[in-house]
Amino acid sequence: MNLSLPLSLATAALVAAFMVAPPPASANEAAPVALAGEVTGRLDPDPAARYHPLPATMSERAGQRLRLRDVERLLKRHPDHPMLLRERAYIRSKRGEIDAAEADFARALQVAGDNAFLRRHVLWSQGWARFDAGRDEAALQAWKEAVDLHGGNPFWWPYTAALAEWRLGRHAEAIELYDRAVAGMPQYGTERGLAERTAHWPESQFAVASAVFSAWQASKRATQP
Repeated sequence: MNLSLPLSLATAALVAAFMVAPPPASANEAAPVALAGEVTGRLDPDPAARYHPLPATMSERAGQRLRLRDVERLLKRHPDHPMLLRERAYIRSKRGEIDAAEADFARALQVAGDNAFLRRHVLWSQGWARFDAGRDEAALQAWKEAVDLHGGNPFWWPYTAALAEWRLGRHAEAIELYDRAVAGMPQYGTERGLAERTAHWPESQFAVASAVFSAWQASKRATQP
């Protein structure tokens, strides 16, 4: 497939929007930049981990319905466009159509070929879709594949993986991962910073993040003299 397929202006705008894809808001963020004298863990940028949220004035259900309509229309013209397939997969997962979503994710990976950026984006999104569906081990599997393709320590991995590890009952691992996230992005170490970094997250994700944050805070207090 020719990924440089010429698109109309309207189609190009929509596809460009879908290039910044999901968790639900979890990662519209750049890699952290250390301040002078600040000690931080090394977290690397990953432009494949971006999300384009629904308009704030639109309900999630209405937004999904409209977005799915647009994606379906575009897929009739570009049936093998990996970003469109990825977007439909994510919407289908949110609607509870798990088998159809996984089929779309698989197809998106297939047509992405050896393009590491596209594959990372699909896998990152697939991980969030699986997490939202309560499939935490499967979510970690997709995210780990994305990390391997990245080849470094992408900024989103520590706090993202911490959520799945927490829900799986592996609390020590979750706290350790969250500590790594705070080392690289100190905002995650305060209630205000966490709220700002997760402002667009759905409540279901924020609840898990809050639980991890509270446990991390408690672990820090326990180690203080």
